[in-house]
Amino acid sequence: TYTQVAQYCVLIIAYTIPAIFISLQLTGNPIPALGLFGDYAATGEPLLQKLDAIVTDLGFNEYTAHHSNTLNMVLFTLSLMIGTAGLPHVIMRFFTVPTVSSARWSAGWTLVFIALLYLTAPAVGAMARLNISEMMWPNGTSGDPVSVEMMDTDVKYDWMATWQKTGLLNWEDKNGDGRIAYFNDKNAETVAQMEAAGWGSQNELTKFNRDILVLANPEIANLPGWVIALVAAGGLAAALSTAAGLLLAISSAVSHDLLKGQFTPNMTEKGELMSARIAMAVAIVVATYLGLNPPGFAAQTVALAFGLAAASIFPALMMGIFSTRVNNAGAVAGMIAGITVT
Repeated sequence: TYTQVAQYCVLIIAYTIPAIFISLQLTGNPIPALGLFGDYAATGEPLLQKLDAIVTDLGFNEYTAHHSNTLNMVLFTLSLMIGTAGLPHVIMRFFTVPTVSSARWSAGWTLVFIALLYLTAPAVGAMARLNISEMMWPNGTSGDPVSVEMMDTDVKYDWMATWQKTGLLNWEDKNGDGRIAYFNDKNAETVAQMEAAGWGSQNELTKFNRDILVLANPEIANLPGWVIALVAAGGLAAALSTAAGLLLAISSAVSHDLLKGQFTPNMTEKGELMSARIAMAVAIVVATYLGLNPPGFAAQTVALAFGLAAASIFPALMMGIFSTRVNNAGAVAGMIAGITVT
């Protein structure tokens, strides 16, 4: 438990400090969540208005555009909320407190600490997108796109060369004009405008993996090296804390709840320990494969996991708490049905 606390402290510091720096750079406000709705320091116009103007000039949807299907967004948000309540490695944390009242206080403080992270996340995304767009169009969308020479010689573009080596970021001067034009080449109107300006008809920032955004954000904003190192430490802490909790939940569920609880009630402690180790090893292999071959970018994969928890574990958990009529067969059948439809 104290290991998890320490890892959270590293994570939240590593996530918020770069966000504070970037918010100060762009808006003069040290609180990212407030800076998001503040004014852009360079021009005095609202930050979100500035971002909307840039991304629409490049052929993308407005950052603040309203979703056409509000119901879907509400249901998606609800599934993430109840999915969080159904995550096994989160539920296990409630067994580490001594009393029921302590568990309630623990849940309340958990929401506070989660809010610290989640209120910062939208600001991180918006400010990073603004920084990237301005970096690719240093003189604004009415000027010239960034030149290959500038990318090779200006130190503020060093992060692009670093991330290009990972294969998660790439660009190509397709029309040989010595510049890298970044825009939405799926938008016919924007393509026509870019062709008329002589920048070609194809987006030349050919690959930008969204999963690098948080880790690359301090480099994009040209923050000090120690801030970049702090983010790397935070990313590692987040991965280790989540992985440790999940592996513990998986191994104990398979060995104690499934094998000993349902199939071999006379299993010895030694056999239970061996089963837990095997289950943990299998989980690591599967996780490694999915890490190397992800079904989507990080947010999509996380949403899938939360959706599965919301459809399977959460209903069984709630019915087990509030209904005395639920039995093992009904709970298992409901969980299988939830996983199947998800």
